[in-house]
Amino acid sequence: MSTQGPGIDTHEMVLIHRVIRREFGQLPRLFRSAANDRARSKVIGAHAREMLHFLHTHHTGEDELLFPLLRERTSLDPELMDRMDAQHAQVDHAVTALGAELPVWTANADAAAGERMAALIDAMMPTLIDHLAEEEQEILPIVAVTLTQSEWDALGKHGMSAIPLTRRLVILGHITEETDHAERQRFLQVVPAPARLAYKLIGQRQFTRESTAIRG
Repeated sequence: MSTQGPGIDTHEMVLIHRVIRREFGQLPRLFRSAANDRARSKVIGAHAREMLHFLHTHHTGEDELLFPLLRERTSLDPELMDRMDAQHAQVDHAVTALGAELPVWTANADAAAGERMAALIDAMMPTLIDHLAEEEQEILPIVAVTLTQSEWDALGKHGMSAIPLTRRLVILGHITEETDHAERQRFLQVVPAPARLAYKLIGQRQFTRESTAIRG
């Protein structure tokens, strides 16, 4: 469904959700592929750490900057918002558990630890998939006509500020990877011109190189 109302364009969150679905969907296989391979566990571990931070930042932004405004200004079904909160809590619990295991596994590639992390994600994914879908179907159309542009922009700035400068071009690659031409042009309109140029000259190759090494 369309997520663009007469107010703000929320489609960029759909692109963020694609990154989360794709990258977390791949992580169990990647953890298992690095069993007892320390060189590979360092590559996969760095990627997993970045994606865990990406997801945590996404949820934190919603909890702090989005959901309170919706509760204040709309008559959304309380059960829907409670379900959003419960899903965040369940996913965040898994993210915390993964974060606790990840540093040691990254260093030693222990097969049993890798399997535990893969199983954690396998168990988390149905909740995460349901959450993202319901957010797109039920929440974003209301956001589009409820928030001001500056409030929506603050959510994007929150996410961007959590990404180190040296990683922003790679994250841009993740976001635009599955876009069609129209979506890509639409998203890049909100990216500063110097960053668009840097991505074209440097970032796209960096993303391709890294993603090839990660996915094998």
